[in-house]
Amino acid sequence: MKQRCKRRDFISRIGVGTLSVATLGACSGDGNRQTVSEVHLQGSPFEEELDKNRLMPRDLVMKMLDQKVDQYMQRSHHCAQSSFMALKEQFGLEGDQVFRALTPLPGIAERGETCGAVTGPLMAIGLIYGRDIQQMDDWDRYQASLVPAGSFCDQFEKAYGTILCHKVQEGEFGRCYRLTDPDELQDFQNDGATEKCSAVVRSAVHMAAEIILDDETL
Repeated sequence: MKQRCKRRDFISRIGVGTLSVATLGACSGDGNRQTVSEVHLQGSPFEEELDKNRLMPRDLVMKMLDQKVDQYMQRSHHCAQSSFMALKEQFGLEGDQVFRALTPLPGIAERGETCGAVTGPLMAIGLIYGRDIQQMDDWDRYQASLVPAGSFCDQFEKAYGTILCHKVQEGEFGRCYRLTDPDELQDFQNDGATEKCSAVVRSAVHMAAEIILDDETL
């Protein structure tokens, strides 16, 4: 059976100073080789912040995430960007362009489709587990990324009965809104959208953070 070491073990073997764009030998049992891009999280702020978060009491980590979510929701009124930014900051992820790309994605362009509290955390999970351009043909890495992503979606669906924005609205507000309609958007805000959606975002961010913190392969 192929044996692979943890990401941080791999980087310690090859040495940070020896990294280059060239292909480097890895610690896989079958002699497969890994590129530098496969260890892009090694020596990064993510590794340092992950260790810091694991040393803190778990409830403190969640309180810090809650504060970030509330800050960004009050400022942006945007579940996808707020959930992503909370995780991005807490775990030292890169992704300013991801934040920008999330701009039209709450409820997938406010059509009532995938909730932004799902989309944002999935982007953070993708930054941690995803494959780079150089790894576009790495099927195993793609499949492996579906494990934490699928776990997150399953947990969200179990908590809210759905991952769809319209259905989440029905559960939290007792009705759904056509957010592309200015009058219904105003009704949505008047009915406590920021506060109620913030609670959903906090819950989703907790789910994603627990998955990351509990993953012993990181």
